[in-house]
Parts: sequence; structure tokens; C-alpha cells
Amino acid sequence: MNAPLMTEIQTPTGLAPKPLLPDTALPTSYPWDALPYVLRGAVEAIVEHAMVPAAIAGQCVIGGATHLAQTRVNAWHPKGKPEGALCSLFMLSLFDSGEGKSSARELAFKTIDEAEKDARARHRQACAEIETMAAGLKGKAREEFLAAHPLPPDPKTQYSDATFEPLVGDFIRGKAAASWDTDEGGQMLGGHSLKADTVAATLGGLTTAFSSGKFERTRSRGNLEGSGVAYNRRLSIHLMAQAVTVAEALSNPLLVGQGFLARFLLAAPDSLAGTCFISVESLQRKAYADPRLQAYWSRCKEIAASPEHIDPETGEVAPPVLEPDAEAKQVWVDFRNEIESERGPLGMFAGLKPFAARSAEQGLRLAAVLGCYEGVKQIDADCMRRACMLARYSLDEWLRYIDAGANGPEMKLAAELMSWLRGHKHKADWQEFHVNDLGKSGPPAVRSAKVRDKVLAVLLKHHHLLSSDGKQFKINPLAEVADSAEAQQLRGFAIAEDLRNVAEVAPFTRAVHPASAALPQTSAELPHAEAKHLLGLPQNPQNPQFPASANAKSAQMWEMKL
Repeated sequence: MNAPLMTEIQTPTGLAPKPLLPDTALPTSYPWDALPYVLRGAVEAIVEHAMVPAAIAGQCVIGGATHLAQTRVNAWHPKGKPEGALCSLFMLSLFDSGEGKSSARELAFKTIDEAEKDARARHRQACAEIETMAAGLKGKAREEFLAAHPLPPDPKTQYSDATFEPLVGDFIRGKAAASWDTDEGGQMLGGHSLKADTVAATLGGLTTAFSSGKFERTRSRGNLEGSGVAYNRRLSIHLMAQAVTVAEALSNPLLVGQGFLARFLLAAPDSLAGTCFISVESLQRKAYADPRLQAYWSRCKEIAASPEHIDPETGEVAPPVLEPDAEAKQVWVDFRNEIESERGPLGMFAGLKPFAARSAEQGLRLAAVLGCYEGVKQIDADCMRRACMLARYSLDEWLRYIDAGANGPEMKLAAELMSWLRGHKHKADWQEFHVNDLGKSGPPAVRSAKVRDKVLAVLLKHHHLLSSDGKQFKINPLAEVADSAEAQQLRGFAIAEDLRNVAEVAPFTRAVHPASAALPQTSAELPHAEAKHLLGLPQNPQNPQFPASANAKSAQMWEMKL
């Protein structure tokens, strides 16, 4: 008599099957509605002009918004820390070379890059003037002059080709905030900073910087200038990389287990190669004249012109906390508890615990960044919900990415068994079956009880099979819906995600938020009203969007399920 098969792994009726193999796992649909109106317009424009997925454009504009926000607001701290928490973000986007990620970053960071260039030009001029005046002096007179007229600090706030050590040195010497921002992320994750002899110290330093803004370095007595501690600094990381250049780092157990990678918001969309067509008419649409980007750049300039909360004596950053209201706190609590419920041994994020544990914190940081960009005085429920949607998007992408890399022989065998069960020769007889029947009459490769039970456990976990007792099995009827969605996706129809949204049961992430959909004018200072006619999503081959009627129908179907 066989014992019941892993009865603790029971698949709830109604969950859509998850792909078994990497080449069948579709990228997570980017949550357009999570973005404030002006940011969303910028993403739409970047998608159109740079011909990149919305996920790449979204990461870029959020990266730019974070660079501006990190010295102007702090995130709310759920434990009641009076000074709040940092809103700095670590972001990683995986996308192939030559497919527009540099162009997307250039459009998103335009005003920041220009301000940096101007500041450094003024700095060079100021230093040159002091050096010219000191040129005729010698000895003690020169020392006294330079002591009375010190060279101004380097205004650099963006690092694209750097390692951790020089960055730490700049913070210790007084730098308040910076972004490690590059479209060659392999230089950082695959570079000298994370080699075997320095990886532990670098990871420890970066995780401390993310959590508290503290940078510390101890040198020998002969190199005291390199030693010191800097408190309350801000460092954001915005990396874009080819997956192949960071694959080794992303599979490094130390980086995963230590929690370093868990601090990154991930986007890993599929390549659009072969779909990025242009026309003579499209050449007339100029990115730098696009009103959506101009509105985005205008708001970036407004934020850049507002005061930064930096102590001129110490360089410490101490901005006010952008507090959530009571409803926003409830939204965050619900999100945090939903993720926590899936961190158990049988939960969706059982193999992703460090990433899931950070998701709620990422939601609070994102809420502060979005609130700063919108110019609000307090974070409301809609802003918090949108921030949590973005955090959940990243978590789903990490789940997809890590699951894809973890596929072994059992996953492949499970996929082959499902094809066999649903093949035209066996479909009528194997819609429902007993575990013993599979051992007797199933494919030879899965007749062994040991192999059979492992493969069935995989199919239960991924919701391809349903079972309430571990003995009797049934093919998930929603498998037909999911397969239809993937087939439509391959044919270029934009209904795949809609079908999946209807099929899946995910109340928080799939909930419809009318306020967000309407894109309200959250801040009176923002010029939302004058650009509302630009709301329509770009109808590009690589990013087809639902018409309003389709979205409404999907929303109605979802509400019926609730």
C-alpha cells in the first residue's frame, strides 16, 4: 500500500499553472498604472522613441526620480524611528546590448546629466581660478593662501565607471549623496569590487550603505587619509546589464544568501529584436520635442531646484519623513502580510525568502520616491498601493529569474510528462488518474516510485495538476487558459496577460484601482491637466496595449471573481 504523495503540497483549485521551463516563462507584465501621471507619460514616450520594453523605461525613470528624492525625503519607518528610513534604491535591469537601454537611460536622466555636467564645469573653473592666484606664491605663503581659499569640493554625484573603494573614500571626504549609475552593469557585478578577495567587504559595505547610509574604512597608520566613517549618506544604484555579463554573480550563493541581491529591484524583460519597426512617418516624431518628456524633464528640474537637506558642516543627509496616512499604512500592512504568508515552506516565495523579506521595505522606499516626485505632503493609500505594485513586480521578476536558473532534470521531466498526459493519444484517459496508475501505465521514465513522486510534486507545486489527497490527481482545467494565452502571445496578440490575470487568483497585485487608472492630479503644483490629452499608450508592435474597453471588461471579470 503506497503512502499518500506529499499531501502537504496541495494545489488550491483556481490557480493558473506556472511555466515549468525557462523558455516558457513569460516576463512579468510591467504595472503601468503604478506610475504617477508624469512619470507614466515619460515611460510611454521612452518606449516609443527608444523602442524598449516598458520595464526598462520604468526602471530608468524611477532611477532618475530616486536620484533626486534621496536627499529631499526620507521614507516612513514602521518601527517608529523618528528620522525615518532612507528612500535610496538599488535597481538592476537585464537587457541585451544594442537594444536601446542606453537610449532609454539617456532620456530618463537628461536633466540630471546636464546639471552634473554644468556643476563640474563650474567646479573646474573655480579650481582653476584659485590655482592661478596661488601660482605666484611659494612655501608658507602658498599654504596659507590655500588654507584661506580651499578648493571647492567635487560636485560629482554620478559614478558610471567606479569600484567601491574610491566611492567610500569620496563619502568619507564629505560627499553627501551619489548614484552608481551605469548601462554596463557587468562592470560592477562582474568587476573588481566583487572578486573573491574583496567580495565580503564590498557586500558588507554596500548592504550597510543601503540600510543606514553609513560608510566606513580602516587603513594602516601610514594611510590615515583613507580611514574614517561617514554617517547618513545616500547611495542609489541603477545598473543595466546584459544577462550573460552578470549571470555568474546572480547565481553566486554568497550574493543571494547574504541578502545583497535581495536589495535590488529587478526587471528582466524579453528582447524586442525583430519587432522594432519604423516608418517614414515615425521619423517625424522627435524624442526631445515630445511633450510627455518635456513635462517629465520640467518636473525633474523643479525638484532639483528645491532644497536638499544636507548639513554643510558634516555632509550628513537629514530630510523630513514623508509620512503615510492611516489608509496608506493599512495598504502597506496588507501587502507586507500577503508576502509574508507566501514565505513559508510551501509558499510561493519559499525559495526566495531574502527577496520576499525585503519587498515590504522596498514598497515604503518606492512610496517616498513617488510621493516626492508628485510633490505630496503625505502619502495616501493610492500612492502606497502603486508603490507596492512596483515592489511586487520586482519580486515576481526575481521569482521568474531564479526559478528559470534552477530548472533541473525533474523540471524537464515534469514538462514532458504534462505533454504526454495531454497528448491526443492519452488526453481522454488521463484527465484524472490515480498515482498507482501512473506507476503501472505511465511513461517508463516516471514509473519508478521515487522519480514519479518527485515529478508529481513538481507538477503540484506549479499547479499543472490538482490533488486533495496526494493519491488522486486531475489536470488543472486552467491549464487550457494559460496555454491559450501563451499561444496568443506568440502570435503577437496582446491578450496573453489579460487571460492570465483573469485566470490567476492574486487579489493584491491584480486589484483594479480606479483612482490610479484615472491618474489623478495628486499635487496641485504639477501640470497634469494640461497634458491629459497625451494619456493614450503608444501602440507599438513591441508594446501593444489594451483598449479601454478591454481593460474595463477585465476589471469587471476580476470584480466578479472577488
